[in-house]
Amino acid sequence: MPGLTVTAMEREEMRIAAIRKRMSERASRNQNPRMRVIGVDVAGLDAQIAEKKAMHHDNKADEKLQVQREQFINMMIEQREQEELETKRKEAAALKETWNEQLAAPKNQVAKMADPVKPEECGLSALQRFNGEDRSKYSRQRLQKEQVKSWTKQQMAERQAKANEEVDEMKRYAQYLVMIGDRRAQLEAEEGGDVKKRAMFLKEQNLALAEEVAAIKAAEVEAEKSARDAEIEFSMNDPFLCEDTSVALAADGRIRRDHFKGFSKDQTMTFYQENEKMIAAKAGAGSQEDLEWSAHQQHVRNILDVEDAQLKAQARDINLAHRKMLEEQMQSERARKQEAAAERFGKLDDSFYENFGCSHR
Repeated sequence: MPGLTVTAMEREEMRIAAIRKRMSERASRNQNPRMRVIGVDVAGLDAQIAEKKAMHHDNKADEKLQVQREQFINMMIEQREQEELETKRKEAAALKETWNEQLAAPKNQVAKMADPVKPEECGLSALQRFNGEDRSKYSRQRLQKEQVKSWTKQQMAERQAKANEEVDEMKRYAQYLVMIGDRRAQLEAEEGGDVKKRAMFLKEQNLALAEEVAAIKAAEVEAEKSARDAEIEFSMNDPFLCEDTSVALAADGRIRRDHFKGFSKDQTMTFYQENEKMIAAKAGAGSQEDLEWSAHQQHVRNILDVEDAQLKAQARDINLAHRKMLEEQMQSERARKQEAAAERFGKLDDSFYENFGCSHR
């Protein structure tokens, strides 16, 4: 039925949303004191009336859908009851036919083994089937397996069709490439003479250009080599880089400090020769001075040894005097402690009593 596609819950949610919107608008109007105390909100009342009319119309539509839904449910119930009655009628007819067959059979000629029990044909008293059990389990599993099998075959067919389509596409592309190659060969055959002439012309141009580039590179290499040789020559002959000592000499023969680069080789050799002469002169006059210096050092050492011995003797005497003084102090301290220990409880000698009666009074 078309009425079953629209649920009442959606309309109820719409109605609740409209109520919330209306309450929000009312709260916003009440917050404005001018709108709250002056006049009547005609637009709001019209909106409420239109909303109530729409709600009434929706309620009628909902009631109509509810009636249609109930009619459909009643029809389904009646149809189910008719099916159950038909099933019972068929079962009763089958049972009656079984009884008639049994009555028609001769006496004592029953089968040695009865037919297997069919649970779907038994009642509740046979204890073969029960309410709530899943009677359609095996059929449902079979349908599911068949459905999975059908889906698998469908996917395999789709993949095979896709693979075939890719193969066809590759074949078409290969044919297209062959066609392009044939067309290119045809065009080249038609333009063979011109192409060859252009190729020869381009070859000659390339050779000329290569020779020109080689000449330019050779000229650059030669120029770079010349510049390098000139730079090396300049570095070898430049007075500043070579630190030429002659630049320090002024025109009047004086040495300029700002241009001084050190002594020349001749000056350095002169210094070496003067130093050697001074060393030789000192070596000749150094023996007598060494003897005098050794005697002076020995005399100083003797004086220092005597002074050191005197200082040590003086220090030893001071230590002995100090030690003797400490021993005397220790003896006097021991005597004082002995006297204090003997007199700690008090003592009266004869002199104490001899003084009685000798007062001036």
